[in-house]
Amino acid sequence: MDTMTPTEPAPSTANATTLLLTVDGLAKSFGPTKALRSCSLELRGGEVHALMGENGSGKSTLVKILAGVHRPDAGRIELAGSVVSPRGPREAIASGVATVFQEVQCVAQQSVLDNLWLGTDGVLRRARGAGLGPEERRARAGRVLTDLLGTCPDLDAPAGSLSLSERQAVAIARSLLREPEVLILDEATSALDVATRDRLFAACRALTARGGAVLFISHRMDEVEQIAERVTVLRSGESVGTLEKHEADIATLVHLMTGGEALVQSAAAERPEPGAVVLEGHGLNLRAGEIIGLAGLEGQGQDHYLRSLSKLADAGTRVGYVARDRREESIFPPLSIRENFTASTLGQDARAGLISTSRARARFDAYRERLKIRLGRDGDAITTLSGGNQQKVVIARALAGDPQVLLLNDPTRGIDIGAKHDVYALLRDLAASGMAIVMLSTEVDEHLELMDRVLVFREGEPAAELDRASLSRSALVTEFFGPAGAQTPEAEAQARPAADRGAVVRFLAEHTWVVPAVLTVGLLIANVVVQHSFLAWHSWILTFAELATPGLAAMASTPAILGGGGGIDISIAPLFVMVSVVIEVMLLGNSITSAAVIIPVAVLVGAAVGALNGVLINYGRYQAVVATLCMNFILSGLALGYAPSPASGTSGWLTSLGSTVAGIPGGLILLAIPLIAWALLARTPFVRTLCAVGGSEITAYTAGVNVPLIRTLGYTLGGAIAGLAGIAITAQLHQAEADTGFVTPFILMAIAAVALGGTSLGGGRGGLLGSLLGAAVIFLIENLLGALHISSFWSQAVYGATLIAAVLFAARTATLGKKAAR
Repeated sequence: MDTMTPTEPAPSTANATTLLLTVDGLAKSFGPTKALRSCSLELRGGEVHALMGENGSGKSTLVKILAGVHRPDAGRIELAGSVVSPRGPREAIASGVATVFQEVQCVAQQSVLDNLWLGTDGVLRRARGAGLGPEERRARAGRVLTDLLGTCPDLDAPAGSLSLSERQAVAIARSLLREPEVLILDEATSALDVATRDRLFAACRALTARGGAVLFISHRMDEVEQIAERVTVLRSGESVGTLEKHEADIATLVHLMTGGEALVQSAAAERPEPGAVVLEGHGLNLRAGEIIGLAGLEGQGQDHYLRSLSKLADAGTRVGYVARDRREESIFPPLSIRENFTASTLGQDARAGLISTSRARARFDAYRERLKIRLGRDGDAITTLSGGNQQKVVIARALAGDPQVLLLNDPTRGIDIGAKHDVYALLRDLAASGMAIVMLSTEVDEHLELMDRVLVFREGEPAAELDRASLSRSALVTEFFGPAGAQTPEAEAQARPAADRGAVVRFLAEHTWVVPAVLTVGLLIANVVVQHSFLAWHSWILTFAELATPGLAAMASTPAILGGGGGIDISIAPLFVMVSVVIEVMLLGNSITSAAVIIPVAVLVGAAVGALNGVLINYGRYQAVVATLCMNFILSGLALGYAPSPASGTSGWLTSLGSTVAGIPGGLILLAIPLIAWALLARTPFVRTLCAVGGSEITAYTAGVNVPLIRTLGYTLGGAIAGLAGIAITAQLHQAEADTGFVTPFILMAIAAVALGGTSLGGGRGGLLGSLLGAAVIFLIENLLGALHISSFWSQAVYGATLIAAVLFAARTATLGKKAAR
């Protein structure tokens, strides 16, 4: 990749009049809200074309249409002269359009390398199209990421361990690896530090030099001036003008964006002298009425410092905090705009213990006017708002708590110039009223315009303080790159144990099966101590026979849960009971005894039911609990209909499977089959992609993953394993038992075992081995308490308490692992 500076003109190999992308008259409505009315623009090969407009002007809607996330109501899109209408991100990417969104999109639990290549693989084969081997993929990914970051982070580290700027660089590198004809950067620079942004501009110049084009969306005028050859302006969902670079001065752009209305410009009025100290410590001494800025290069400790300030507050001091990562930390996507606003102050709307909607609406209306929040109805989902208006709702929520101290983490990231000035005016008013404000900002101009004092961070701590009289652009930038003190040998020695502890915590966070494995070993020892006969060979044969069914049920539940989306399948237990009925009544009852018939039929019946569940949930849009509950009833009814009373009878090989086959416990054989199959699937992209979907559905979808298909395959695989559980229960009991009282405990046990095994019930993290070990823990607890002649009621309580402790430990380990990695 070229290493030219961002301002260096790049020779283009494309004819300047070659049109790569034509947008003509696009329109899109969401209910009564017209997000786009008539949008048109032309993107030429070899150019960086900027798209500007206030928040709510339709930029994000246009980007999502081009990326295949939304489909237009009207209008036409042409790519290289051919009309296209992408039905999803996969089709858009395949046509040569790659998009980087403002909200940083990475799967935190997965490695940097897996994030970079996410969406480029087929379901069961590697590197579709490119044909790159593992080493070549690693080398190429490393080169692209190094070009953006200046250095290459550990490609095997979880993406969640990176800084926000580095995670955004990973998302950008993912798009660059596609070698797109058209690269869309939707506020992609808002999360980047200055050095990474400059390297991104060099990458854009390299792409246009090859004849590609970049559609660049930014609210930062200096960036547009630096990188763009032409600028198209949107206002209220319509294209209102396209300017050549020499025409695109700030005054003209602002006039086009606002229709001639003056932006809110609050004069930097004299504020009263700061009051008493309201927050003391870490060299801050924050006073009432002060606005203090936190500045520095990305990753120098200012983010952690800001988060820690709330801990310094005295009891009774009200502190409000506005997070930096809006999508992950601030908004509740399923909730309405009003519900997002009232989330932390619901008590103010209560009357006689009931929430008053009218009172909540009245409170929100006051902030809506004060912050100039543009919306249709306050009952609409918050995701219908532009990013800037979402941020205003988040700020309004913080202010609704009437804080004395307001902590703001880069609050104007990704919002337009008009919205920024609205926020600036608000902050000045709040400070004038006596509120103390600490604001982390990545924009030098904000520090110059707003702050009374600025703390500049280097090497994880405040390295310099500039008062209002000392503030200047050169002074700030000079302090950014000031001399970094070398770490003393004593400090290095103190850091090593912490690093060692971090490595242990990170290992536990990445290997979720370790905790249930330790519990299993401990319980095995306890069982041997209590009952020495537990070591006898015949005891092991019986143990594996009894563990096979719950172990397989737990493993059968795992793939759907890993895929996320609330994928708890409560039809697993009735499914393996139904399979046992099929074996006993339909096969053995008709003298079909061959293993070559029974085993494939059992697995296929299970897979078919699992696939049907997957189709209902992922294509029919049924909730997972609803679909699988309905399937639970259907399967239970069918099983009782075919076997109203227990159906008995086994063949020779099924009898052997209940004890030993060639000297090997049959239960062990059945448990090993899905583990081996899972290990083989892990050598394909399927397992990684399934976990990516569970870790971040939005990231996987926009990266080009066929999310419904992957999740449906997860349900299908789980059903196939349930088919093996049907064989196991038949081999153990030598009969088919369809009574619902027999089935229900297996449903609860399977979910408990999955959670105990370290698999996140939200998806994205875990595996079959952990679920099997979780089932083993539950089995061994019950066995131990039985040997101690303790009531089965207590056994339920004990393994429930064990489950709670294990889940809390896993959650704590995951959190500490993320912190340690950073």
